[in-house]
Amino acid sequence: MARTKGELAFIDQYTRKLLVKWADICIVKGDLTSAGETPAVYLEHALEKGWLTKRTPRTLTAKGWSTAAAFLKR
Repeated sequence: MARTKGELAFIDQYTRKLLVKWADICIVKGDLTSAGETPAVYLEHALEKGWLTKRTPRTLTAKGWSTAAAFLKR
């Protein structure tokens, strides 16, 4: 499905927000197994950006941790 520029911007920013939640879960639980179901569009975006590991159980990559921390600094 083709997305508008505005939709793509929303997906990017909302995924960054989710990274903060996912980072907290990884700190407390060790991985994202207990994160619940995430809509595929956000999960796919995070994987494309290299923010999450491709292997399961998933966790944040170094790039994902940096992105989550930067989002909190805003």
